[in-house]
This record gives sequence, structure tokens and C-alpha cells, in this order.
Amino acid sequence: MTILLPQPRLPNRAVPRLIDFGTLLTPPGGGVTQRLNRLGNRYALDITYPRLKPEPDGRVLASRVRQAVTAGARYPFPQPGLDIGTPGAPAIDGGGQAGSVLALRGFAPGYVVREGQFFSIVHAGRRYLHAAGADAVATVTGAIAITIVPMLRISPSDGAVCEFAQPFIEGTIAAAAAEIEQTIAKSMLPTITITERA
Repeated sequence: MTILLPQPRLPNRAVPRLIDFGTLLTPPGGGVTQRLNRLGNRYALDITYPRLKPEPDGRVLASRVRQAVTAGARYPFPQPGLDIGTPGAPAIDGGGQAGSVLALRGFAPGYVVREGQFFSIVHAGRRYLHAAGADAVATVTGAIAITIVPMLRISPSDGAVCEFAQPFIEGTIAAAAAEIEQTIAKSMLPTITITERA
């Protein structure tokens, strides 16, 4: 079970990064460069906290970070300035999906998924973070098909929950993140990076 990292204060910085496993193939004779895409692209999030009061904020966050080194971490993915609205209860619409187009159901009729809006798919007890590749509008029945970035890394089951109201990033953090400077006045944490597992 992953450890939910608390938010005693909003982070100073939260920087999402796409981890790309594709590559460019450049022929030695000067031919056309080709892009080779590979499955497995995923996200990482670098979180930098301000100095925290040692009690209770610093103590609790330090405890959660130490636990997350071995158990994994989960963190509410920030989308500053985006009005999420009321998406409804989105879920996967049909099993066996693959690729970069995802069929969903359960949206509030007319709900607009914005280009670049993040959401997480809950599959087999884990969360997988994705972003919409273009605007899309739910039908009167709440169905929608959206392009996603990156491509699916798993084939989610029919009815799997999709978290649009509050997406989460879930993954691993390095042991160095647990090196927390505890002082009498404030606690200082290093930048914590959560990297999706797969």
C-alpha cells in the first residue's frame, strides 16, 4: 500500500516531467531522422516544500517520506489555475483498450476535458497518470473519447475508476528524499521526486 504524502503547506514548486523511452534514429549516411516510439513513457513529479514547523508538520511529513521510500508514494497531482468543475464519475468504457485514445463513460453531460488536463486511472490497486491530448466534450449520455499522453501502459478493465476531480501520481521515491534536516525552528526537506513505476 502506497503512502499518501500530506500537504501541510503547498509546495514551493511542483514540476511534472514526462519520462520518454523513445529515441531518434539518425542514419550514418545523412538520411532522414526517424522517431522510434516505445511503450512505457510515464511521468515524474519534483516537489519542493517550504520550510515547515517541526511539530507536527515536519515530523509527520518526515515520517511519511521515510515510509514511502520502501512502500511507494502517492501525491495529489497539482493543476494550478485549472477549474476542474464537476466531472461526474468517469470510468473506463470497455475493456481491452490500448494505444493513445481512451473511451470513457460516467461524465456529467457536456463536461469538457481540457487539453493538458491530468487524470489518473485506478487499475489493479495502482494509479496511472495521463493527460488529455486535446479538448473533448462529453455527450448527453456522459460518454467521451479522448486522446491521451502518454499511451496506455496497461489495459484497464471495464469500469475502472478514472480520477479527474483529483488525480494522483503514484510511484517510487529515492532514499535521499528521507534526508530531512530537523532543526528547532524549521524542518527543511530536499526536493522529493515521485516517479511512476511503469
